Amino acid sequence: MDREITQEVRTRKVVRRVVTFIAILAVAGGALAAAVEWLRPSLKRREIQTARVVRGTVEETLQAAGTVVPLVEQVVSSPVEARVVGIGRRAGDRVTVGDALVTLDTAATQLDFARLAERMQQKESESTQLRLRLDESIATLQAQIEQKQLDVEIFRYTAEQKEKLRSEGLTAQQEALASAAQAKKADIELRQLKEALARTLRSRDAQLAASQVDLSIARREREESKRQLEMAMMRAPSAGVLTWVVTEQGATVRRGDILARIADLSSFRLSATISDIHAARLSAGQRTRVKLDEATTIPGTIESIDPRIENGVVRFFVMLDQPAHPRLRNNLRADVAVVTSQRDRVLSARRGRLGENSERYAFVVREDELVRVPVRFGIAGDEAIEIVSGLREGDEVVISDMSDSMRVERLRLK
Repeated sequence: MDREITQEVRTRKVVRRVVTFIAILAVAGGALAAAVEWLRPSLKRREIQTARVVRGTVEETLQAAGTVVPLVEQVVSSPVEARVVGIGRRAGDRVTVGDALVTLDTAATQLDFARLAERMQQKESESTQLRLRLDESIATLQAQIEQKQLDVEIFRYTAEQKEKLRSEGLTAQQEALASAAQAKKADIELRQLKEALARTLRSRDAQLAASQVDLSIARREREESKRQLEMAMMRAPSAGVLTWVVTEQGATVRRGDILARIADLSSFRLSATISDIHAARLSAGQRTRVKLDEATTIPGTIESIDPRIENGVVRFFVMLDQPAHPRLRNNLRADVAVVTSQRDRVLSARRGRLGENSERYAFVVREDELVRVPVRFGIAGDEAIEIVSGLREGDEVVISDMSDSMRVERLRLK
């Protein structure tokens, strides 16, 4: 015979069912929450790079490519048109003053020197002959003047005597007048001879001066030919390292052609190039940072800018603060950062990939997740970027490339 179930038993069964249902709901809810959490986008911390927002100085820079070149490099050029008959040194050799570099065929230059020497001797002979001829003319005039001076004195004396005799009635007036006229004529002839002598002296001085000019020109031409002949020996004008020398023996070179380059490899500067779109932003005196490798950066200053634009690039030269730095090597490639502007005591962060592609957002670490925040950037350098708004000092911001996640507002950080 069945017994009636007590109220206590029925209550326990109901409680058990309710508890079981709640447990099932809790497990289902936890599983759903775990699934949602698992499906939410996430990143591993080791996959990203972060930097702290700090207050400091930000420099806006332009990036250029540079090559280390000697600070002092002397060019040896051909003084004459000649043929290369011998090469005494090779590129890379150390040379001292007077070392033979290149031997040129100077036969034509020697003939030219001999011709100029003969021309100078001819000018000297012509100048001497001219002086003798003019001196003879002057001496003749001076003798004529002396003779005429005596004639004038005699005619004056005769005229005076005739005048006395005429006053005493001892001679005719006509004879006295004739003697006075003859004395006056002699005075005129004497004056004309003196004027002729003065003109001859001036003419002599002018002709001798012109002759001396011609002689001086001939002498200078001969000395220049002699100097070129001596320079055609092509000896090193200074000590250093031969960075380049003509290599083709038998080649014909023209006057002014470069035959060798001698560099002092104890100090250097930088030859840099940049796109011509940045030409207007460059100016002499701007500070630069020359990066030789990951561990070596040398500051410098733009010394000069080449006004020419070739193949879309502008060339400029940088004077280094440490031109004798031990890491500098001839023809070494280097990255150059040209500082175009600077701002002090502003919020900034290590640049990384911040500010690229005109992005106006950045991800900030908030406990165990990344939160996307709107950010406005200012000037950007090669190492840091200015934070105008959106971040606070001390924030930890992601500087890795986050372009693929910019549509997501939050990311789990594992």
